[in-house]
Amino acid sequence: MIKTGTKKSLFYVHLAVFGYITFFSVYSILRHYVYLTSGYDLGIFLQSLWTTAHNQGLLFNTGEWQDLGVYSHFGTHNQPILLLLVPLYKLFPYAETLLIIQTSALGLAAYPLFKFAYLVTNDEKKATFVVLLYLMNPAVHGINRFNFHPVSLAVPFIFLTAYYLEKHEYFRALLSALVILTVKEDAGLALISLGLVYIFGDYTVRDLLNIRNWTKILKTKKMPTVLISIGILWILISMFVVVPMFNPMGYPYFSDNKLGEVYYFHININGKLVLGYILVILTSLGFLPLLKPRLFLATLPLWLENILSNNDYQMMIGYQYPYMLIPLLFIMIVYGLKDLEAITIKVAYRDFTNTYSVTLKKILVIPFLTMLLFSPAFHVIDTDYVSGYRITQLLYMWRVGNSYFGVIDEIVEYLQQSQCPISTHNELFPHLANRLDTYYIVTPFNSTYIDNKTIILIESTRPSYNKDITYLKKSEYDNLIIVNASKIILECYSMYPYPSEAGRECIHEKLLEKITECERRSEDG
Repeated sequence: MIKTGTKKSLFYVHLAVFGYITFFSVYSILRHYVYLTSGYDLGIFLQSLWTTAHNQGLLFNTGEWQDLGVYSHFGTHNQPILLLLVPLYKLFPYAETLLIIQTSALGLAAYPLFKFAYLVTNDEKKATFVVLLYLMNPAVHGINRFNFHPVSLAVPFIFLTAYYLEKHEYFRALLSALVILTVKEDAGLALISLGLVYIFGDYTVRDLLNIRNWTKILKTKKMPTVLISIGILWILISMFVVVPMFNPMGYPYFSDNKLGEVYYFHININGKLVLGYILVILTSLGFLPLLKPRLFLATLPLWLENILSNNDYQMMIGYQYPYMLIPLLFIMIVYGLKDLEAITIKVAYRDFTNTYSVTLKKILVIPFLTMLLFSPAFHVIDTDYVSGYRITQLLYMWRVGNSYFGVIDEIVEYLQQSQCPISTHNELFPHLANRLDTYYIVTPFNSTYIDNKTIILIESTRPSYNKDITYLKKSEYDNLIIVNASKIILECYSMYPYPSEAGRECIHEKLLEKITECERRSEDG
């Protein structure tokens, strides 16, 4: 609970945070219930936590095993914060657990942001403005939208670190910074950018461009130097020590393999997407980060990480990638608002001259409109820069398909209790992740697991169905144990009314037939 500010300002903050967490919890869980979450990446984390909680490996998941041959998630990413989630997931082994944790972390991040903004500006209205700007930001919504990622847990700690740095409570700042690092190997970039913020803020561009000054700068700015050093060290240790311990091929994203080719190994910048991404991000923030150009330069490493990737998703709203960039830009905004009352715009044309004063309330209109246009949850128009279903679309899918999805749930639950290996679509995987031997028919990186002793669960309305069925038909399709959920539902409920016990028994009989065949083949070797 925060004690800064008046009751009125805190009321608005509490209301906004409660509204955010409630709305996006519903949004995220609805995506899962209509089978739009995916194995990459929700299934990866669900299965990694489940296998660890049940002594079936250290963050083992079949997706990364199929793609890279690794037996631990540490062979792909250094994300030790996942180990802290294992006890909680063992108690509540549901996808909803992780989805609500993520939403809560992003929503509650508004509190350290408010404290930081109030500390810097000494103005509760400005602090409240920053919180509202944060909670309506489409990039934040995008981080929230795409399944679950541990990196979302860094956001509140980035604001908390900035708060402690501003208060000169360096030990607490260091502890908070260490938590940031645990979310991923690239989180060191957040500390590097934070360190640069507190260096660039006190020196002119001329001082910074003079290389001979940097020895003095680094000695004078001890805490920023420590943050930068720790950030660099964490990245190097992660990439060249931790990940190679679990992956003999080394850090996969810089290797000439499936992941490396998709991300960084062959750089091919999409100029149109890059410019659009930058424009959307800055517009969603009312261009306020540009109030402090020198500080804005401190975020350059974070921009480059996304821009230099071959993965176009890193430059789209709707994904987890800007988890460091967005909080750092808000830190820029807070310092930019410190002495700002209003933005003055002077318009002169021939004999006409006028001056306009733009207040924070007026500025908020631009981010609000940007949210409506580019938030994955609301975007009123479809563009190449946003990925995700609108909340209205999700509600429609749930209302129309609730009965159908309910039967799919029954099929999944029935199969989950069997001892047979199961290979399925990317979208069905999260619903079967709490077991050791659930695989992907085809991963997003085109690694297959098709075996005639494995139950192949398919469902014709899933986005990956066409791709998966193409790969299945390349195999001995007629010899595979195919469970076509859509076909079974159609057959059973065309004979019996829905809902009916007879229809359920029909489905169970067909599933039992497939399970029996799977067990027979396994016994025969």
